[in-house]
Amino acid sequence: MERKKLTNRQIRRLAKKYIRGTASAEESALLHEWYNTVNPGTTEVILVDTPTLSREVREEIFAGLQKRIEQEKGRVLELPRRSVQWWHAAAVVLLLAGGIAFYRSLPVPVKKEEPSYTAQVAEEVSAPQTARAVITLAGGRRLYLDSIPEGTIAREGNTRVTKKADGVVYESPADAKEVGYNVLTVPRGSRVVNLTLSDGSRVWLNAESSMRYPVAFTGSSRNVEVTGEAYFEISKDPQRRFYISSRGLTTEVLGTHFNINTYADESAMKVTLLEGSVRVRDTRGGQVMLKPGQQAKVNGGDPDIQVEDKVDIEAVIAWKNDYFMMKGTDIGALARQMARWYDVQVVFEGEIPDRKFGGSISRNVNLSTMLEVLRESGINSRLEQKKVIIL
Repeated sequence: MERKKLTNRQIRRLAKKYIRGTASAEESALLHEWYNTVNPGTTEVILVDTPTLSREVREEIFAGLQKRIEQEKGRVLELPRRSVQWWHAAAVVLLLAGGIAFYRSLPVPVKKEEPSYTAQVAEEVSAPQTARAVITLAGGRRLYLDSIPEGTIAREGNTRVTKKADGVVYESPADAKEVGYNVLTVPRGSRVVNLTLSDGSRVWLNAESSMRYPVAFTGSSRNVEVTGEAYFEISKDPQRRFYISSRGLTTEVLGTHFNINTYADESAMKVTLLEGSVRVRDTRGGQVMLKPGQQAKVNGGDPDIQVEDKVDIEAVIAWKNDYFMMKGTDIGALARQMARWYDVQVVFEGEIPDRKFGGSISRNVNLSTMLEVLRESGINSRLEQKKVIIL
């Protein structure tokens, strides 16, 4: 990319790539160069992690930024300087007051007052570090993925089950006769698990989710059962359609990419299509065909399946990309996401605040960082071991 003045759109795009670790060296350099020209207290902010710089250099950069004159026009957010927090090992993107601020940690000591309502934290709650998932084999034996080395971990008849760096893979011969079923369970407080089925279809399971599936697909159709949330990339097979059953919903596909969210504690079940086409049916007889970018939604008390157009796909699959994405998310929904991911209890001390959020936050930050970010948007809380109390 040519070194020139960056537009706001280019800045946002580069920031997202940098935070996700996909930016090239040249793109990172451009982002650093832009960062050195802005005042983080009054315009769109990117706090970048620069571990190769000495503490003295980092402190000098921080001090210089505080004095700079606003150079970017058309800014989307004004933050008071007290709001510019420097969290260690955090990568946070947060939308506040209708604007966007990008945060990236710099371990610079900043003096700040301790809020009077903050309780002493007995222990930090870290983001999940491993996939604490369990595979229950057809015979009942359990495989705990976080304690098994990579390689072949089981054989189910002619099907080989292999643990790899990027997930678990089932491999079976074309003439496999097995009809046994395995169950993959991803508990609360576990990282996302990637599973490749015997037909080559790939599935990502979110925390507090499970899937029951055959070790090999042998019939005229391919059938699995899901609870919680899963993202699918289904291999095309014109001879055998793929069916996913989940809490009374059946999603029928041939070959496509889509997301299913049917957590029991959510107000609605949702199937969101990214690519291809799917048919969604429920036990009450309703059915719809989805096109890419559409979402089927089933509310508990609504007899019809609602279809929403132009859904924000990035927000729907943010969990798969290690982000909390809050596009109009209310505090109740965000609390449920936090509870599943950090394996904590979230309770409200009073009435549930009528607030909606936007932007995104890395799911790799510690819980205390997440709560500090919420405090910056006006949601106070305290952490008592494994319980979050929202005030």
